[in-house]
Amino acid sequence: MSITFKKIDKNDFLEMRKKFLENYKSLDDFNLDTAIRFHKSLPDYKNFQKMLEKSIQDNKITIEAYSKETLLEDLIKNLNSLHRVGQADFLSIIIDSHTRENHYENARTILNDSIKSNKSLLNGFPLITYGTKLARKIINDVEVPLQIKHGSADARLLAEFSFLGGFSAFDGGGISHNIPFSKSVLLKDSLENWKYVDRLVGLYEEHGIKINREIFSPLTATLVPAAISNSIQILETLLAVEQGVKNISIGVAQYGNITQDIASLLALQEQIQFYLDKFSFKDIHISTVFNQWIGGFPEDELKAYSLISYSATVSLFTKSNRIFVKNIDEYTKNSLGNTMINSLVLTKTILDIGNSQNFNNYEAVILEKEQIKKETSQIIEKIFSICNGDLRKAIIKAFADGIIDIPFAPSKYNIGKMMPARDNEGMIRYLDIGNLPFDTLTQEFHYNKIKERAINENREIDFQMTIDDIFAMSQGKLINKKGLLQIK
Repeated sequence: MSITFKKIDKNDFLEMRKKFLENYKSLDDFNLDTAIRFHKSLPDYKNFQKMLEKSIQDNKITIEAYSKETLLEDLIKNLNSLHRVGQADFLSIIIDSHTRENHYENARTILNDSIKSNKSLLNGFPLITYGTKLARKIINDVEVPLQIKHGSADARLLAEFSFLGGFSAFDGGGISHNIPFSKSVLLKDSLENWKYVDRLVGLYEEHGIKINREIFSPLTATLVPAAISNSIQILETLLAVEQGVKNISIGVAQYGNITQDIASLLALQEQIQFYLDKFSFKDIHISTVFNQWIGGFPEDELKAYSLISYSATVSLFTKSNRIFVKNIDEYTKNSLGNTMINSLVLTKTILDIGNSQNFNNYEAVILEKEQIKKETSQIIEKIFSICNGDLRKAIIKAFADGIIDIPFAPSKYNIGKMMPARDNEGMIRYLDIGNLPFDTLTQEFHYNKIKERAINENREIDFQMTIDDIFAMSQGKLINKKGLLQIK
């Protein structure tokens, strides 16, 4: 195994930055010194990483909400309501899809229509269209730290505007914001684009500005095995710290089974630290985030809030530093006000009630944690074995060969042979291993887990299991158990 990590030289990066921003000189002056002064003028309670570190020191699990209003004043009003009424500690702004895909003129046209009609017509906030001045207005007018969430394979310009505007948290990565979101974007391109983003974060860090980089854990948010998400987070963390990123948030998107949820986060924390130490990356601050249920919600309102309650309870037992709170109306409404507040208050109450309890030493958790670590290690070490010095090239080859494989990803550069399904306890297992580099014992473990469910339900081992699992939660169930055909 031979991997070369090299941070882009500062002067080389500044020249790269200048050349890139020449294409957008009509939008802003992109003055780095002014941005740094603005960041330094802000009180500590508006810096995402500083407040996160304080909450960890105080042993407080924090909660985060999000808004995706199109109109500036509506956005600011909603964000402050989520904090004042919903008691959110952190807030996120969801960026609209046109901006994510770098279609800035489309975003501008629809924003103008939104202003004329006084109605949000985009599925998020067009930050680049509003510009740096109004971005700083958001920072000044909102009372808690803010994060930018998006889904862009090329987030270079968005990152520039975010940090120029005073935002101190930014999510995503060259894998996690490409393969699950895009059909035809080359991994080579997205990895290079995110190399720029990470070096930009590193540049701000060199000037004393703390920026939190969250690695996007949910991926497709549909039956993603823990080892897949954890492997990608390890890879993206290594690529980020290579370029000078110092503050990273890693996490899990709720899998559904409480044992697996806890185990996956514990496994990720241990393995992230192992690989940071292995490659001698020092002074890296790792924090954790638990994403409440990302998939579809039950249509019945009470069942939907029951899922929020369950998510909040599970997140409590994971002992994550931060909880990303979901909203039952996110798929049907643009404005996330009232129901989001309900979800926040519900989550906060559960945290207040149960914060002193501990579930991490349960024997089943330890066993599942070790299983996840074993699978993750097999994936990561296989990728390292084909590196030949260049981790990014190895990642590209790994996806082409199916060494790593994200279920239901739209990207044509994802092989899509691996297929997941839940076992009898609701844990996500592998129905079909695909080309994942698992040893015989691992393959047998998953086959036996799936077979146990099939016998229990008197059904065939087939893709119908996966289909049933995808739609189970819409009926208020984790596992949609059906008696089908007798196994022969």
